[in-house]
Amino acid sequence: MAEEKKKKGTGGLAAFIFVMCLVVVGGLGIYYQIMKKQHMRTQSNIPTTETEKLIAKDLSVGYPETPTEVMKLWGRINQCMYNSNLSDEEYTALLKQLRAMYSAELLEANKEDAHSAKLKSEITEFQNEKNKIVSYSADAGRTVQYKTVDGKKCAYARISYFIGKKNGYVKMFQDYILVQEDSKWKILGFQETEQEPATLDKADSGS
Repeated sequence: MAEEKKKKGTGGLAAFIFVMCLVVVGGLGIYYQIMKKQHMRTQSNIPTTETEKLIAKDLSVGYPETPTEVMKLWGRINQCMYNSNLSDEEYTALLKQLRAMYSAELLEANKEDAHSAKLKSEITEFQNEKNKIVSYSADAGRTVQYKTVDGKKCAYARISYFIGKKNGYVKMFQDYILVQEDSKWKILGFQETEQEPATLDKADSGS
């Protein structure tokens, strides 16, 4: 009888261990599935296209530190907007990124609705003429001029666009005035200054 009880006890322990193994294996399986889904969700949220990367930029924490870096990001966003077929949501998101680089004064002078309509019209005309921004180049730090105007720190910079057109290439220059607001360089004003004929071998290598 004692031996029979011992055998029954051993059998019960083995059954318990077996059940616990099933629980552990089942738990690991569920954990693996959850982690797999989270990984896939994370991967699907990683921006891959240039448009997605620009939209994903959080300028409230990663704002460009110098006038040159502001100009580079400005050129990059404009190249994307003028060259791409954007959805309405993408266009609106990129416009907000541009406006994040505007000074308070420039924002006040360019209300968002009017700004959006004007820029969209310019982009449509640009694309209808089969134009394309091939590359852009911002003034290097040593060529940026700094002045104090009415007690405000200002910077004067230039950006050039190499543009492909139906009948050739042109290089377009735009001059910018930036003002320092809350330690950030914001665009106060800009104007197109000139264009000149160009050839493909003279295209800017990048920003």
